[in-house]
Amino acid sequence: MKVMIVAGGTGGHIYPGIAIAEAIKQKEPLADILFIGSEEGLEKELVTKAGFKIKLIKARALLRKLSYKAITAPFVATIGFFQSLSLLRKFRPDRLLSTGGYASLAAVVAAWLLRVPVFIQEQNLLPGVTNRLCFRFAKKVFFSFAGSTKYYPGVVVGNPVRREIVKADRAQARRKLGLAADQKVLLVMGGSQGARTLNKTVVAALPQLKGWEIIHAVGKRDYDRLGAGKLNYRFYHPYPYLYDAADALAAADLAVSRAGATAIAEFCARGLPMVLVPFPYSAEGHQDLNAAAMAEAGAAVVVKNADFTPEKFLSLLGGGELDLARMGKAAGALAKINAAQIIVENIYE
Repeated sequence: MKVMIVAGGTGGHIYPGIAIAEAIKQKEPLADILFIGSEEGLEKELVTKAGFKIKLIKARALLRKLSYKAITAPFVATIGFFQSLSLLRKFRPDRLLSTGGYASLAAVVAAWLLRVPVFIQEQNLLPGVTNRLCFRFAKKVFFSFAGSTKYYPGVVVGNPVRREIVKADRAQARRKLGLAADQKVLLVMGGSQGARTLNKTVVAALPQLKGWEIIHAVGKRDYDRLGAGKLNYRFYHPYPYLYDAADALAAADLAVSRAGATAIAEFCARGLPMVLVPFPYSAEGHQDLNAAAMAEAGAAVVVKNADFTPEKFLSLLGGGELDLARMGKAAGALAKINAAQIIVENIYE
């Protein structure tokens, strides 16, 4: 089997694609897999690091605000379409899978024109604009949330999570990170780009914080700007980017995070309780919907971005609002750790 996977922009699109590629290799070790991504995203770095081939095309986000990038996006997409046609003709895949992102529309339309069966995986409860445009070209659509089926018919399988996330050993992870077995560990994640509000709040609260070890994925943009690496707190462990997220997730007792669907799926896979602070400008408020689904299931406490102050952060960690055992059990009950394998079985039908 030759499979082309289109995934790009942010880690939320890329990591599910990598998880599915791993599942394909598990089923068929000699399968030929080629990723397609955009020149402007994180995919070149992350996909290559995962051990898969990738080709990059011209692509740009579908921006809603009038700007030079928004005006030129259709022209960039046209170039990406012809690049996709060329790559498809050279690689000749049996299937094309899209997990969304900047490059997906051009590649999906090109595959459809060449009669390559198209499959689409959507991470968020509210399907993204690009994926909604692509649905009509798909043989089958895979959803992470049951609520997504009210927007378009599809198969609910969960969001694929990489094997290393599921299999990471808690005790071994803590040893690698230099954390004692009896310490309470908080993981702060703002997504692959970082999160300014989360970062500033956590850093401001450090002088008063007690009883927790902090693993903080600051994001490359804010790591130097906030001087995170120069802060002298023995309990504080900042990283520009968590390439070894499996260890951090395995070691943690609680996650404070934006409400990206892929991060949520990883938390659930580890049975990790969550404090979710949805990005207030997420497209069509999709992070609010993701967070609300977790809160309704009892796995998360949701805090509005404007309300996530140092005082609120400290009160959550020091008060009785968080029932970590109950929330962790609820998160684990939501985990769908076989999502990638189910998608692969459908692709191979």
